[in-house]
Amino acid sequence: MNSRLRKDLKSFLDKYYKFELVNSKNPNTIILVGVADIADENDGHWESYKIKIVFNENDYPNVIPIVYELSKHIDRNWDFHISKDGICCLNIPHKLIKQKSRGIELTEFYKDVIYPFFANHQFKLKEEKYANGEYKHSDDGIAQFYSEEFELNEPEIIIKYLELAIGQMKTEANKKCPICGKSKYKKCCRPKVNKLMIFGKKQLLTDLEIFKNRLMKNE
Repeated sequence: MNSRLRKDLKSFLDKYYKFELVNSKNPNTIILVGVADIADENDGHWESYKIKIVFNENDYPNVIPIVYELSKHIDRNWDFHISKDGICCLNIPHKLIKQKSRGIELTEFYKDVIYPFFANHQFKLKEEKYANGEYKHSDDGIAQFYSEEFELNEPEIIIKYLELAIGQMKTEANKKCPICGKSKYKKCCRPKVNKLMIFGKKQLLTDLEIFKNRLMKNE
């Protein structure tokens, strides 16, 4: 275990004393099991969720923990952003990938990502909506992310961005932009292409198929 992970685990367990480190069959896997007590804004108790947090210690801090809801308070369907196996969809994949690339700190990740997931479940049960809105499901959520993050809405244009980002389409920096045809590529759309590349080829290939399918449906 690296020194940073050891320090961050101690800080986490000192702060969230209802969690404990559990032995794993895989020596490189960190497993934390405990209870998240959800309170309202007036510190009134809403619900307690038993959860499991799992991640590979060798990847820390560039890792996104997998979170399981063990208490089964959340109905197993995607309307509540949870799989039938209890794996919580903490956020849209692209936002998690950005956090992974920057590196996480375990206590902050719990406070900013994990705890709000369960607080939002309680809010939705009481108010029939999430406190800060939510991403749409599946492919629609990916399209929503591209619209909000990159101001890209047309599948045909997004496909060109993605093909450049993964190298399926090639061009030179000083040539006319192959996406919009306006200026030199380096002064036009290349900055957005470069930003897309942080999500990695695997995710971008998935996105490419999504937008190709959306384009076919629109034709």
